[in-house]
Amino acid sequence: IGRVVLRTAEPLALDAYADSRRTGSFLLIDPADGTTLTAGMAGAAFADGGPAADSAAANAADAGWDF
Repeated sequence: IGRVVLRTAEPLALDAYADSRRTGSFLLIDPADGTTLTAGMAGAAFADGGPAADSAAANAADAGWDF
């Protein structure tokens, strides 16, 4: 069990897991063979636009979204 920051090319429509189990969880799928790589839960930092969102805004040279 750990904490990670994911970078996506497009924004994701997620809620905090504490608010909604259905829309606050996700799977990462390997596009090459369709296997599930991992499952996760979105935390309050995502829903509130916390530190991950602040770091992307602070560095305009970065392309993508932090979650």
